[in-house]
Amino acid sequence: MRTKTTLVAAAIIAAGIASSMAQANVYSLNVVGYVNVTVQGGGAYNLIANPLNNTTGNTLTNIFSGPQSPSSQVLKWDPNTVDFSAVQPSYAGGKWDANVSLPVGEGFFYVNQGATFTQTFVGDVVQGSFTNTLAGAGAYNAIGASVPEGGNFTAAITGLVPASSDQVLKWDSNTVDFNATQPSYAGGVWTPAALTINPGEGFFYVRQGSTVQWVRNFTVAP
Repeated sequence: MRTKTTLVAAAIIAAGIASSMAQANVYSLNVVGYVNVTVQGGGAYNLIANPLNNTTGNTLTNIFSGPQSPSSQVLKWDPNTVDFSAVQPSYAGGKWDANVSLPVGEGFFYVNQGATFTQTFVGDVVQGSFTNTLAGAGAYNAIGASVPEGGNFTAAITGLVPASSDQVLKWDSNTVDFNATQPSYAGGVWTPAALTINPGEGFFYVRQGSTVQWVRNFTVAP
C-alpha cells in the first residue's frame, strides 16, 4: 500500500502543495450549530470538510462568503482521475471567479494565500440517514465526517463497511506527505486502531473494495 500512497502524494506535491491541516473547535445546540476551523495561511493547503448543512446552500460562495485573501483557491479532489478537479475557483477582485458545491462530508483543499484565519461553518447538523458514495478499486476519496464529531477516525467513518486493505490517510503538512500513521483494515480490525480526526477536517479514504454507498444514521440526543 505504501507504493500507492507515495504515488498520490507525488501527484499532490506536483500540484505545489505545502499543506497545513486544519484544526477545529465545535459548538452546537440541538440541531443547529457552528464549527470553527483554523485555516493556515502563507500559501498553505488546508484539507478540510464541510460538517454542517448550510441552509442557504452548500456552495463555495455561501460558505466562504466573506472577504478572502487574493489568489486563494479551493481545490476539489476527483477520485476518478486521481487529481484535482478541472474547476479551481480563485479569489480575485473581491469575489470568487467560479462557484462549486461543497457538500457535507466531502473533503477539499483551501489554499490560503493570506494570513491564518478562522472559518466558521454554520448550519444544521445532518440527522437521519445520510449517503455518500465512495469510489472503489483502490480509489482515493477525499471525505470528512457528515456530522461535527471529532475523536478517533472510526467515529468519522461510522456506518461505512470497510473492505480488506482499505486505508485512512491523514495529511501531514510538515512532511508534505501523508501522516506516518495509516490505519489499514484486515481480519476485521483496523491496524493501528487510533488516529485523531477533528470536526471539519478532511482526510483520504482509500477504498480497495467495490464502489460503496456509505450510509450514516445520526440523531441528536434530546
